[in-house]
Amino acid sequence: MKAGLAHASPLDIAAWRFLIAGVGFIPVIRWMGLSLQVPRSEWPLTAGLSVLFMLNFTCMFSALSLGAAGRTAVLVYTMPFWVVLLAHVFLGERMRPVQWIAVGMAAAGLTLLVDPLHLAGVLPNLLALAAGLSWGASVVITKRVQGRTRAPLLTLTLWQMLIASGLLFGAGFAVGTRPTEWTPGFVLALGFTSILATNVAWLLFYFALERLSAGVTGLGTLATPVLGVLLAWVHFGERPTLPEAAAMGLIVAGIALLMVPSARRQPP
Repeated sequence: MKAGLAHASPLDIAAWRFLIAGVGFIPVIRWMGLSLQVPRSEWPLTAGLSVLFMLNFTCMFSALSLGAAGRTAVLVYTMPFWVVLLAHVFLGERMRPVQWIAVGMAAAGLTLLVDPLHLAGVLPNLLALAAGLSWGASVVITKRVQGRTRAPLLTLTLWQMLIASGLLFGAGFAVGTRPTEWTPGFVLALGFTSILATNVAWLLFYFALERLSAGVTGLGTLATPVLGVLLAWVHFGERPTLPEAAAMGLIVAGIALLMVPSARRQPP
């Protein structure tokens, strides 16, 4: 995504990504024998989740365009941290002592990483946090309506992507984004993020979720921010400072601790 932003605006690359990924899910849904239709009563929910979807990736791409890829990956993947807090407030889910400890660790890491005492350059950090927060909010909303929807989850995902893509294209037209440079490098970056990192990765995640506990599957996603930091170091030369490394370590360790109780309760 960071490499692709050299050739397109955050709004346009996000719009193209989800248009391609959404269309890519259509033959998969057909092959699985699922319906492409969403009941009329569930369109408000689908539209609302699409807006959160759009906010999530607009903030993520904007954070990537303004800041470091590794730091953005870590801050976006604070999603489980926000899910636990939002579920406690809006769903009445009780938090165990170990979860409070995990939240404290993640909060300490966030404070150290965002560095509120030195606000210069803080915007990309806040955008990345907003991406994680909007992602967490969509998870909590989906959890709240779970079991009440009649449309398959993959079908809802398809329409969320297509609606979000249309909103992003509209927003890009309204603000007058710079022209997209359709270079071979951009096409490769867009193809990777749309097909491999969205279509294939989404299906692999669902495949893992069917065969492993939710906690173990969730722990596997922690490889993303870790690899994001390491690969950004190799590709972009984004070497984290010692305080940044400590902050990232606290965040990842805190989120891992959030997921461990779930992994233990639900053996594969």
